[in-house]
Amino acid sequence: MVGVKKGDDFVTVTNIGTGLSDEQFRELNKKSQKVKVKEKPKEYLVDRNQEPDIWVEPKIIVEIQADNITQSSIHTAGLALRFPRLVRFRDDKSAEEITTVREVENLFKMQFGPPSPKATEG
Repeated sequence: MVGVKKGDDFVTVTNIGTGLSDEQFRELNKKSQKVKVKEKPKEYLVDRNQEPDIWVEPKIIVEIQADNITQSSIHTAGLALRFPRLVRFRDDKSAEEITTVREVENLFKMQFGPPSPKATEG
């Protein structure tokens, strides 16, 4: 489960797992075990139908590439990344520096560009 910042909270925007290389999967597993916690951190806003295998502290920062962004009733950001791929781990960033919901909303609005003049006529 991948999240973005919304104020002091973290909201979900996608799930990753399939498409990871063997090396990425091993690295994610190793990093996850180091920051594993027993219960969901209070600052995580997660749909009740979305349960990860384990909960971790917000210390694993990843760069994700996706085909596009769609509206979502499952992810608590209200948006979801479609066909996400893990690009790399961002050990140079902290949880306070991650993408915000507002930034994802702006990308969502920009992804198809402004409407053409014909689309706004009549």
